Amino acid sequence: MRAKSMLKKASIALTVAAGFSLATSANAMKLKQQNLEELTSASQNIIAGEVIKVTDGFDNKRPYTEVTIAVNSDAKGKLKDDSTYTFRQFGLLKPRSMGNGKVYLGVTPDGFAKWNEGENVIAFMYKPAAITGFQTAAGMAQGKFVVRDGKVLNQFANTGLFDDMDTSKFSDEERNMLTNPGAVKVDAFMNLVGKLAGGQQ
Repeated sequence: MRAKSMLKKASIALTVAAGFSLATSANAMKLKQQNLEELTSASQNIIAGEVIKVTDGFDNKRPYTEVTIAVNSDAKGKLKDDSTYTFRQFGLLKPRSMGNGKVYLGVTPDGFAKWNEGENVIAFMYKPAAITGFQTAAGMAQGKFVVRDGKVLNQFANTGLFDDMDTSKFSDEERNMLTNPGAVKVDAFMNLVGKLAGGQQ
């Protein structure tokens, strides 16, 4: 009888987790595409720096991933250079054994940015949620860019990043960047971000 009860509970837990996974996948597929101007406008901070620590845990029974970035610069000018920035995003890094025969499956949902120690990133950070304090990149994974070999790229290969933007005040180099999708030079990218951020303050 006890074994049947345990199997039933496990089945219910897996069903709930599967439903959660499908719901988050559906939400990821419905992710609203945002261009660079929209990401800049939606961001509280735009941090260029290195991810130096990634951990996970629970806060009031809510699963989170905690990320710390060593800040090189903030295009919004709100954070000091050479400071650190720590935030918590919803979801664990991976399923976790609860020590009672149960496994908690509430990992970071599809569509959210994934963070790894040692990455050099440009993170467009949305303001923290009022109730939980949890924070995500603006546009979800669209707002986290990895810097590699002098170029920046988000999880979606920068698709749609420059769509519907007014280029009349941009330099030739910036226009060239906008018309050639894919990885773009970090210096030109950050110059454009700085220009956009300055125009929105």
